Amino acid sequence: MADWLKNRGFGGSDEIDQLTKTINDQSSEQKKIIAQFNKAMNDFATERSLETCLDALNLSMQLANIRGKLAESYEYYARMLEQEVTKLRKSQPPS
Repeated sequence: MADWLKNRGFGGSDEIDQLTKTINDQSSEQKKIIAQFNKAMNDFATERSLETCLDALNLSMQLANIRGKLAESYEYYARMLEQEVTKLRKSQPPS
């Protein structure tokens, strides 16, 4: 599990709620950055200046960062689901 997930308080009884909130927050942040990135790319295409290039590059790095965190959140969620399925299978008597 990523350290930044641990720092958000995961491990308690409301772990799923916190993970859902984290995923929703990251998705909202991603949408915001995508809109900013699209504008920055349009500005760069128009002006072709070093400043507009750096703005677009900065936003692309932010977007990559948030997408990485979002992927980690979904991977963690999948592991949690897998653990729960394993527990349920073990608790059911064989048929």
